[in-house]
Amino acid sequence: MEDNQKKEKNTLEVIREMEQKQRETEQKRLEQERIQEEQERLAHEEQLKEDKKELLKLKQGVIEESDTIYEQHEEEKKYTFSEKVSNFIYHNKWWLGFAGFFLFTFGFLTWQVVTAVKPDMIILLLSDNDLFNAACSAGIEEMFENYLEDVNGDGKVSVDVYYIPASAETAERDGYTGDQTKLFAEFQIGEAVLVISDDGADEFIVPDNNLDDLEQYFGDYQETQGVRFMLKNTDFAERLEWDEPFDDDIYIGIRKVKKTMDSEETMQKVYDVSLPALEKFVQEFGHQKN
Repeated sequence: MEDNQKKEKNTLEVIREMEQKQRETEQKRLEQERIQEEQERLAHEEQLKEDKKELLKLKQGVIEESDTIYEQHEEEKKYTFSEKVSNFIYHNKWWLGFAGFFLFTFGFLTWQVVTAVKPDMIILLLSDNDLFNAACSAGIEEMFENYLEDVNGDGKVSVDVYYIPASAETAERDGYTGDQTKLFAEFQIGEAVLVISDDGADEFIVPDNNLDDLEQYFGDYQETQGVRFMLKNTDFAERLEWDEPFDDDIYIGIRKVKKTMDSEETMQKVYDVSLPALEKFVQEFGHQKN
């Protein structure tokens, strides 16, 4: 009995020892695998660092080629001319559309400026009376068209009135800077020499410096006062069907011929057309001195 028990005990011990050895063997195998994986991971990270260094050297031109990095160069695709055009249009369609619109607008405006026929005469109406401008500009244009012939050769006689507010009161209004700029621009060119104005605009146009002395032409008329032909006591307002009384200081004058942004010869041509028209105007509305 005791012998059997001893045998069973020995067998159990052997089995436990075998199981222990198997567990130890398995642990060693797992540990070796873990160590190997860690070594491979560290080696991979180190290789990535080296590859980055090599790649940086390639990009900077320090080296021309690398033994560890092999660049893959895709074969460049060759496009036909039509494919290149289509590709360019596709990738730039918005910019091309914007540029096309701009060029069309610029070309249209340029065409208008180049092909536009200038009127035979331009008259500057300088006043702070917006109602007078609205009611009488068309009448002034029609009136002076009767004093002219076809100057520009377009088969008709046309006069334009350019209204520009000019007085101490209008200078205080919003947006007057634009009007002042227009007035300055008109006096820098020679396209308009006849001026209908009043004393309110004097500080802007300085009549004694910029308007011609009318005494040399119309000194025998009662309305002539230096550079001004006064309109107060004439039938001018009645002819325009303007019911409001004229201010005492409203007048018509003509600019001196000077060299401006246009040539002096260009302004002289405009002057030579405008002075005879002014003479007809004075003869119609003026009163000769006794």
